[in-house]
Amino acid sequence: MPTEAPALLATEAVSAPRLKRGRACEEGKKMHLDGMDLNLLVALDALLTERSVTRAASRLCVTQPAMSIALSKLRTQFADQLLERVGRQMELTPFGQQMVQPAKELLFDIRAVLNRQSEFNPENDSRNFHLLMSSSVAEIFGVPAMRSLRRAAPNLCCQIDIFVTAGLLRRLQDGDVDLAIQLYEPGLWDPINDADALASEPLYSDQYVLVVDQSNECFRKGVTYEAFCSTDHVETRFGGDFRSTVERALSALPERPRTALLVSTYALAIEALIGTSMTAVVPRQVAERSAHFGKIAIFEPPFKLAPLNHKLIWHRRNDNDPAHMWLRNFLKGFSQSSAFDAQ
Repeated sequence: MPTEAPALLATEAVSAPRLKRGRACEEGKKMHLDGMDLNLLVALDALLTERSVTRAASRLCVTQPAMSIALSKLRTQFADQLLERVGRQMELTPFGQQMVQPAKELLFDIRAVLNRQSEFNPENDSRNFHLLMSSSVAEIFGVPAMRSLRRAAPNLCCQIDIFVTAGLLRRLQDGDVDLAIQLYEPGLWDPINDADALASEPLYSDQYVLVVDQSNECFRKGVTYEAFCSTDHVETRFGGDFRSTVERALSALPERPRTALLVSTYALAIEALIGTSMTAVVPRQVAERSAHFGKIAIFEPPFKLAPLNHKLIWHRRNDNDPAHMWLRNFLKGFSQSSAFDAQ
């Protein structure tokens, strides 16, 4: 999925396209379909998604006046306000609400046609991809894979975003990202209407470990749940109210340690406990690759946690896209390579 700003708003001085006089679609309104500027669909999708001229402009990297002009054209095109001010915020009209998903699907179809190729040649072909993952996955897998990708496909450009909310599946459904690399388990992510439209494949596995400072005396005689609960804990919370698998597991237990500090990444959790009696539960590969590895002690957690089975996740609309298929196969190959194991 291309990430550059759309051609629609590449210039703000472009005059409105002349609408031809064709047959009108009579369903209570007349919509001008002939002469439709297809580039306006990019603005339409942004406006319907963001429900704000300002945010839509920011999303497409254009000025607010340019987006306001696009909205005016769209209102004429569809004979509907699409967005109306209700109090201090903008709300979609009933017709605007009906257009949200069709506009997205139409954009997907258009991009699929533009990106269609019978095969993908990684040595010569270019493409932009947008990937979503956690900070720890980016550090352990994403960035090392991108270094290797540079040699295999020098003209590919990949953008890695770090998720901070539970809306990962929605972003895949909406086409905001092309691939996600993350856990894919029930209840972890906000649900979407059509979960069957998403595909996934195993990528690599890890497991959680309990980490403490080497000077911590609490676990000299072994790790028990009672000893764990008697010490303060560093909680990793990725953003807002989105809690990690560890915190959800602890919340289901009758007793848990007191949370003394909340941080946004596992790396910060390890950093925070150095020189203290606090504990943290982090993926083993994060602990073993930590800059503080020589200062920490690693134990098996004294409570049950499922393994971390990271997966490639994508929307099925990209199943047969040659470049997308090539990138998925490359990432799967890298996860099984000695280059990944040797880190």
